[in-house]
Amino acid sequence: MKKKTAFIIGVTGQDGSYLSEFLIKKKYRVFGYTRSIKKNNLKNLRTLGIHKKLKLKKYSEFNPNNIYKDILREKPNEIYFFSGQSSVSKSFNFPIETYHSNVCILFEILDLLRSKKLNKIKFYNSSSTDCFGKSFKYPKNENDLFYPLSPYGKAKSFSFWLVKYYREKYKIHSKSGILSNHESPLRTENFVLKRIINFAKKHKKNYLKLGNLKVYRDWGWAPEFVKAIYKINVSKFPDDYVVSTGKLTSLKYIVKKVFNMFKIDLKYLKINSLEVMRPSDIQKIGTSPKKIYKKLGWKSKLNIDQILKKMVLDELH
Repeated sequence: MKKKTAFIIGVTGQDGSYLSEFLIKKKYRVFGYTRSIKKNNLKNLRTLGIHKKLKLKKYSEFNPNNIYKDILREKPNEIYFFSGQSSVSKSFNFPIETYHSNVCILFEILDLLRSKKLNKIKFYNSSSTDCFGKSFKYPKNENDLFYPLSPYGKAKSFSFWLVKYYREKYKIHSKSGILSNHESPLRTENFVLKRIINFAKKHKKNYLKLGNLKVYRDWGWAPEFVKAIYKINVSKFPDDYVVSTGKLTSLKYIVKKVFNMFKIDLKYLKINSLEVMRPSDIQKIGTSPKKIYKKLGWKSKLNIDQILKKMVLDELH
């Protein structure tokens, strides 16, 4: 039986790395596309021990023709799009880069599938619950309107509508996962949970500077989320799905929990620090994963306390 082929664009990040591992275990041929093949950029793949088990390919955001040529030559069964600047905070300082990296190559691939009539290729795009933005209705679901507050949320909203348009207008087998925050030891310090935990591990009587602790988010476990991503992409009928735990936790709870685990006094915490405050922030993002459970049978298993413990212990799975 011929092996299935998957293209992962943005392979070296948390989700691309975990999905690569998952697909390799399923005996896929995995082509991983990244902007840099330097050793430091391959850290996540090396940590999982899979950097030699997939075909790594370098691409440029401003000249990604090798991706398009490979699609035409290999005609992969599945494409997963994770590329793009993914930090909400950084997006305020680099809005053009955020839009360009999240939208342009995605747009080109969708139109390539249309123009070459490659409708059988299953295409997945990672979107974000940041798209919902400001709202007074909770929990959100797939039918709710988007009201993004950050350049990141706006870029992800545009990518979502592109995917939906190409599916409905041109019958491309494209779909998006609207993912809530999801964590693992593979995260960088651009993401607040990893920053809090790394601070606690290295604590030397210095101070942790954070912004607003009164925000609420739905935090999940990345290795679980990639299984949802796979289910969304290989499903027979293309559709968009919220991927979340359905449970909200305040950032204040997480900080207190981690500080308590390491017996750190809260006097070493500085909140509302102008250095890390965002120009605008969403107070609460709560979503319902009922649709993906009902239609695809996926449900998260780990709660926030279990996730924090695994991250503190650097448990990869």
